[in-house]
Amino acid sequence: MDIIKALEWRYAVKKYNPNKHLSEEQIQRVLRGLQLTATSMGMQLMRFFVVENKDIRDRIKDVAYSQSQVVDASHLLVLCRRIDVKESDIDAVVEQTQKIREIPADAPQLSGYATMMKSAIFMEKQKQEKWLENQVYLAMGNLLAICAAEQIDATPMEGFTPEKVDEILELNKQGYASVLLCAIGYRADDDKYSDLKKVRKDEEQLISFIK
Repeated sequence: MDIIKALEWRYAVKKYNPNKHLSEEQIQRVLRGLQLTATSMGMQLMRFFVVENKDIRDRIKDVAYSQSQVVDASHLLVLCRRIDVKESDIDAVVEQTQKIREIPADAPQLSGYATMMKSAIFMEKQKQEKWLENQVYLAMGNLLAICAAEQIDATPMEGFTPEKVDEILELNKQGYASVLLCAIGYRADDDKYSDLKKVRKDEEQLISFIK
């Protein structure tokens, strides 16, 4: 589907068909797209949890204002940020870059890359947390576009208690904190929002050209 038509087609689904599920191939395409998300300096300081367990999804629903999408959608994704950044995280990115691009380990550009990242990333804790969260929002935007292009319904969700989700999934033990939820699957035939016209500002209200 043309990407503009796909974006016009999508909306934040309020009611899912609980009996209709995505295929394994569809899930893998969505996850591959998430893997390709652009992030600052290519650090990818995030992790995406695909929650399939029904009991766990029921528990998450309880701390997500009882939103039915959490349990009725085919899959629930929890988009998380790293709790903090360690030098080992940066070293791992440099090592991966060296391996994939087949650069000599002692190449000056690699050490310069590492130095640049370390000087940029180690900042005041509150500022760093905000920066890490922003990376997850980039991933969410990409996820919504991927799903639209694949004709998969998606609902981005901020309405939940992150600390409770962290506790349910034991995220802190793994070094992560939840930022966003996203339900994906197929809209129910009787979702009353599916036929509503999309409301957006006119382009001239959003876009300015500076020549």
